[in-house]
Amino acid sequence: MLKLQRLGVVLQPDTPQFRTVAKFNAGMTLAGDIVHMVYRYTEWRSEFDLTTQSNYAVDETRYARLTPTGQLLFDSNRALLAPSEPWDASGCQDARIIPFEGAYYLFYCGWDKDIAPAGQDRARVGVARTTDFITAQKLGFIDHYTWDKDAFIFPERIGGKIAYVHRVSPNIQIDTFDSFDALLDPRNWADYEQRVEAATVLRAAFPWECGKVGGSVPPIRTEDGWLLIYHAVETFPDRQFDWREVASLLRDREKATQFYATRPFIYRAGAALLDAKNPTRVIARLPYPILEPEEDYELYGDVGNVVFPVGGYVYDGDLYISYGGADRCVALAKTRLNDLLAELKKHPA
Repeated sequence: MLKLQRLGVVLQPDTPQFRTVAKFNAGMTLAGDIVHMVYRYTEWRSEFDLTTQSNYAVDETRYARLTPTGQLLFDSNRALLAPSEPWDASGCQDARIIPFEGAYYLFYCGWDKDIAPAGQDRARVGVARTTDFITAQKLGFIDHYTWDKDAFIFPERIGGKIAYVHRVSPNIQIDTFDSFDALLDPRNWADYEQRVEAATVLRAAFPWECGKVGGSVPPIRTEDGWLLIYHAVETFPDRQFDWREVASLLRDREKATQFYATRPFIYRAGAALLDAKNPTRVIARLPYPILEPEEDYELYGDVGNVVFPVGGYVYDGDLYISYGGADRCVALAKTRLNDLLAELKKHPA
């Protein structure tokens, strides 16, 4: 079995107070000898009404830089993407960076909890573009019948088209478009509920994925195909929970530790290989996770039992992965790319 080697925490809040400030879920891309990172920054509200409000007073995307081997060089401590539109009024979350045709595209999760009618809030995929990571232009959002998250595009066209990876729960889908205008055109998402099964590429196949699967790191081209690092959630039927109840109950570390000790859910990282010319075809997939919560910074935090990969790149033969630890910090892990590919070849789909 292949497991990622942990490199430890590279970014975390300055304050140790529980459920106040967090820096986590960071997208990454390598450009020369610099790693660009966009991470999620949050500040909890001291009081909130779960029926009409997000639990976050601040929920935005910020920018940092690393060396290729993971040393923090710079943390801007200022928003690159912040709520400004009705569809992201409550947060700009979990951005992925995709270098594509001369610019960097940021695919992020926008949430409208604070302005939507009670019980009708939704997560939607927002798309932005930047060339300097100082400013970013929001291009719009993708809107269809249900929640959509964990989205990004391939870093190059597939058969002349933009290939869009996203997650309508509980599975991962791929859809293709001629242009960003077409991707963002709501007419192209009409009646998507009738097409979602046809677009589904990856669904739960193992017990540790029984809750849902979702895309994590934008696809990385290799000599054997497109490497896809995804996340999977295992839930336990005998440990029922409601996210709204979780948010309201866990206001201090002691209660959080007690709650997560029951392990009602676990987020892990998996790996699959997609066909180079037709990435809707899965050609290999590991039957076990390559990373799962073990360290304290993964087990205990604002949402415990979570490793959540978001960014990745290859440097000097090593695959580096950034992931959120318990919705609290940014950590790194790595493995030799060739070792991972060799292990995947042992498990053809």
